[in-house]
Amino acid sequence: MLTVSVTVLSPDLNIFQNFIKSLRQFTPEMTQLLIYDNASETKEFTTIVNQYFDPSKSDGVTVKITHGDKNIGFGAAHNHNLAHAQGRYFAVLNDDIEFFENWATPMIEILDKNQKVAQAGPKKEVFNTLGADNIGGWEDTDEPAYCEASCFVMPTALAKKYRLFDEQYQYGYFEDMDLSLRLRKDGYLLRNTDIKWQHHRGTTTVKMIMNNFDLPGYYIANDYLFRKKWNAYLMRQKFGKTIVIKREGEIEDVYLTTPIIEALKEKHPDSLIILMTRFTDAVEGCFSIDAHANFGAPVPCDILIDLDYAYEKDFRKHIVDCYAEVAKVKPKKRTGDLYTEKKDVEYVKNILKDMSDFVALDYGDNIQGRKWKKQNYIELGHRIKQDGFKIVTVGKTSEQHPDHLDADLNLINVLSLPQTALVISKSRLFIGSDGLLSHYAQTTHAPHIILFGCTSPEYVSDTSLTMFTQVVTPVACRGCRHRYASGTTVLCQRNFMCMDSISVDMVYEAFKESIAKGKPEQK
Repeated sequence: MLTVSVTVLSPDLNIFQNFIKSLRQFTPEMTQLLIYDNASETKEFTTIVNQYFDPSKSDGVTVKITHGDKNIGFGAAHNHNLAHAQGRYFAVLNDDIEFFENWATPMIEILDKNQKVAQAGPKKEVFNTLGADNIGGWEDTDEPAYCEASCFVMPTALAKKYRLFDEQYQYGYFEDMDLSLRLRKDGYLLRNTDIKWQHHRGTTTVKMIMNNFDLPGYYIANDYLFRKKWNAYLMRQKFGKTIVIKREGEIEDVYLTTPIIEALKEKHPDSLIILMTRFTDAVEGCFSIDAHANFGAPVPCDILIDLDYAYEKDFRKHIVDCYAEVAKVKPKKRTGDLYTEKKDVEYVKNILKDMSDFVALDYGDNIQGRKWKKQNYIELGHRIKQDGFKIVTVGKTSEQHPDHLDADLNLINVLSLPQTALVISKSRLFIGSDGLLSHYAQTTHAPHIILFGCTSPEYVSDTSLTMFTQVVTPVACRGCRHRYASGTTVLCQRNFMCMDSISVDMVYEAFKESIAKGKPEQK
């Protein structure tokens, strides 16, 4: 009924004798004992095996010892034994353990009772937890994350179907975790049960290290293989692939990855999505992002979606379309996604409690070619206030003492990005140049007027939105960023006069036209 598989490497004879003795005494189900010798220095252990399993006696246990001419490793040795297994159940055991009661009986009962249980092992003295920072921890549980290979039983047919241990994990470490996760990924269950036993840990490991065998190096190599394959489980208990999305660029470029991330999540619902960027605050709260990675730091993954230069290699396409082409997805929209928490909603509601019919002006910093002079905002703000509207200034600036347009509410350098987006969403109208806050206006469907100089709206905005009004510079060389099919910077021969050519009158006229359309429904 039960095949017991053991691998040895110059075992401690005292510990090995206790193991064999207890195996003989407390394993009534055993019909086959397979031992693979990983090129032990001496063969004295065979005498102990023959002492308790006399081949001249017909005691119902077939014993086979295979002497290898080299150390093929833990996993490969057990795989060799599995190929010769004849029992209905297959047990993987270390040679440095000892039993004090019938150990396989309750494990086989668990396997017999539920065909969905693939492995059964001891509940005590085993490592059985898996997490990003807790690989190989221990938890007192009947449902382990994995079954440690020091002692477990599984159906032989299932072991052969899954080829037991992946031999990429050389000389031990991680092969037992990998097996259990492969089984669990396919819907199988793992169970633990209480048995009286003891595990004399590390006897083989210490011996190999003392013989200058580089086990620490193999541990590092195996750790990488395991994390690469199972990172999604380690970080979020998912069995899909690990997808890393890499995007540097400007903060608004990172924000526009959100429709791509949403599409990837829909396409790969069980995968782990990691965003590698310097601007994590641009996508703060995005529940489709499982983790963030430091920009440039190595991350084991199955799929790397490198969005750097996805847009920069050809500016003559919409940025979201460029991302989608690289990511091989079809996003549902060209605007970003905003994620807010209840505390932010309540905070913004409170600070705006005395504000109504206000216009939000973007007074934050911007790059050359997209930056409108602060003096223009000041003059525009005065005109808007004369028309009876309140002014709320938003954005972040490096200026130490900026002129705040005599705003009714100055929120410059005050709010977080999600809070700023909420303020924009509550405005009667938002006015700003092409940048992150303009994308917030598009996302929240707040009426908005956006100023364009070196960029063109059809490549960076959703021009189909009815609440979107564009004010484009009148210079003939406008939209120069989209003129070249490569690069990351804008080469201007006119000192970026494009934005200076957008007059206050032009923006004010757009303001009056937008207001004339009527006040939108309260959001």
